[in-house]
Amino acid sequence: MKSSIFILSVVACTILAANPLGIERIVVTDTHDDGDAMVLDSNLSSANQKFGVKSIATLGTQANMNPYAVIAYSPSVNFTPVDQAGSNEPSYHDPIRIRGKSQSGPGGVFMIDGMPISSNPGGGKQLMDMENVASIDLLKGYLPVDKNLGFSSLIGKVDMNMREASNKMGGEVSQSFGSDDFMRTFVRFDSGKIGDVALFGSFSHLTNDKTKGAGDLKRLNGTVGLKYTPNNAFKAKITAIRNSDNHHNYYNLSYAEATDLETYFDKEYATTKPTTSNNVNYYDWNKQNFNTTAIMGEIEYKPTKNDLITIKPYYKKDKGDYWYSNVSADGNISKNRVINWKIDHDLYGAVASEEHTFSDALKAKIGYWYHKQLPPGPPSDQEKYQVVNGNLVFNGYAVLADNDYHVLQAPFAEISGESNRFKYVAGLQYQTFKLGSLQSHTFGNQTGTANPDYDTAIATTSVDALASVDAKTFKTWIPSLYLGYALSPTTSAYIDYSRTYGFDVNLFPTYVSNRANFVSKNVTLQQLWDKLDLELSDNIDFGVKTTIGGITLNPSLFVSFVQNKQANVYDPQYGVAYPANVGDALGYGAEFSAYGPINENLELLLALSYNQYQFTQNFASSPTAVVETDGKQLPDAPEYMAKVALSYHLADWTLTPSARYTSSRWGDVQNTQKIDGYTVVDFDISYRIAQFMGSNNALFRLTATNLTNAKYIATINAVDNYLVATGSPTPYQTGAPIGVYGSLNLKF
Repeated sequence: MKSSIFILSVVACTILAANPLGIERIVVTDTHDDGDAMVLDSNLSSANQKFGVKSIATLGTQANMNPYAVIAYSPSVNFTPVDQAGSNEPSYHDPIRIRGKSQSGPGGVFMIDGMPISSNPGGGKQLMDMENVASIDLLKGYLPVDKNLGFSSLIGKVDMNMREASNKMGGEVSQSFGSDDFMRTFVRFDSGKIGDVALFGSFSHLTNDKTKGAGDLKRLNGTVGLKYTPNNAFKAKITAIRNSDNHHNYYNLSYAEATDLETYFDKEYATTKPTTSNNVNYYDWNKQNFNTTAIMGEIEYKPTKNDLITIKPYYKKDKGDYWYSNVSADGNISKNRVINWKIDHDLYGAVASEEHTFSDALKAKIGYWYHKQLPPGPPSDQEKYQVVNGNLVFNGYAVLADNDYHVLQAPFAEISGESNRFKYVAGLQYQTFKLGSLQSHTFGNQTGTANPDYDTAIATTSVDALASVDAKTFKTWIPSLYLGYALSPTTSAYIDYSRTYGFDVNLFPTYVSNRANFVSKNVTLQQLWDKLDLELSDNIDFGVKTTIGGITLNPSLFVSFVQNKQANVYDPQYGVAYPANVGDALGYGAEFSAYGPINENLELLLALSYNQYQFTQNFASSPTAVVETDGKQLPDAPEYMAKVALSYHLADWTLTPSARYTSSRWGDVQNTQKIDGYTVVDFDISYRIAQFMGSNNALFRLTATNLTNAKYIATINAVDNYLVATGSPTPYQTGAPIGVYGSLNLKF
């Protein structure tokens, strides 16, 4: 009750928002043109939201490289980066929760043009420059069968719709600068239509010192695209992206440090190499460097006015190193090591569909999706290094394995239509989800003096049969249903249902790191592997959308029934504890969003949410002990969030004070480690000039972020399935301090 009263007070007395950048003029029109509104109606009147070019330009932060910074204005979206650049930390998962849920396994949350091209761990999380994105679809409620793709879809999807090559020649130049030596340059050129072809190319370069401690961020991105339109019935597009991401990690605080931010808010890795053996606290031993290449295509063919055939092939290659300090949980410094997680993997696939319109009341779609991706995860190449006299010395492999590809494929079908005031969509996907086989070479290679390359190490070492497994396949029906009814021209009600899925890959590294204990109990990895199951979530939304004046109001309720959720539990059959798919969980809550013009000069964007996400059972941690988890909120899942922005327009000036509120969170599933809530206040001023320096449009912007210099925990890197009883500490990362940024954007 106190939290809800506080939220209402904050909303009433301050201006809450999820991002520092100002909101440009919002004008809600019947056409819902991307340039006219911050939040657009999706193709369905549901809790899903579409963010257009105005949202992307004003919510994307000065870095303009992370779609999550844009959708953070939506209710129940919890994304708070550790720095103002909006970079993702750490490398092994997406630090975003939607309705309390986190993504599972090596699947990424974002898609590009409906293609599930993101994955974890590795690079490519900042694959897109936001200037090259026309709109972003946030799918957190109803998930259509042709968007329910990728290694995981548990929390929904964020689909970036690319800005294709323009038919008119033009260009764009943007220069930003600010605190901590932030500097970003973006350039794009469109050739215009030359015969049947149009081309575009863009380049961006970003540098930024860490907001705390030594280290920096360097990002380089190049994108080229081609569009071929010989007639009105055929269109083909191909886009290639090359992305380089090099940055130092931020320090992970302990829970004791996280609850004393006056003392430890600025704590970071040491700037000089430690002289004590196995002291791994050094900034240059905690970094990431990745090179990512992505190629995406799209072919659209309309053989008749009622038919549409679409084929979308995609490919991504990701290669790099993720260095991090692995500190012994039991405090034994002799076990402290620096790990180099070497990542070299790819994925590829295609989505094909055919649509036929029989009438407004009946439209049909059939399609097929094929996706193949090479691990990690689980990890295949993790080298250990011991600190000796301040230098790193190879100390064997933490993990060495030969992993096969994961393969997912699914035929799908969908019917939809509308008649009078009624709208419906019903879809069904039959998914085959194959986990690749795995041959472990780790045992016997955990110490050593030589450091062979991966292929040599695999070729010259033996397979550990006890820690190796065969391929495993899940076959699952994935249904979805949407029903909408227009109560009036301005008000509609809807109910929808979607099943989402995911899989965590924690079992193999758990077995390898605790191999001696499992072997002593005569337990093989294959025995535990055979008991794994696919995590499924059945999600239901009910809501109403209405427009009053220029303001759209959308209250909604939702519930999720989760089965086979992974938890690290004691198994009496084998007498060991391990990550098993034995959990049931329940998520439910309420959301409210409001957006649009209050009057000619004042615009509103509001997002409120209440979320509960919890296990519905307790788990055994030993033959005699039970961990109380039933009804406890899962880690890093705030119950309350509020985000509001007001933009005031005066001639060519726009003034946007803003703030965001996140309630307290837990760092563990037993709810013993509580992290206080926080409020961050920002202020933005922008000024627009036509015909400046030869451009058609110039925009100057000055932004102050975290104006009160609040000290808060941004990210809790806790997984849902780990218990404090296991003795593994939860890492906490602080948010960014006050910052000031300026930018100039020119369009030609």
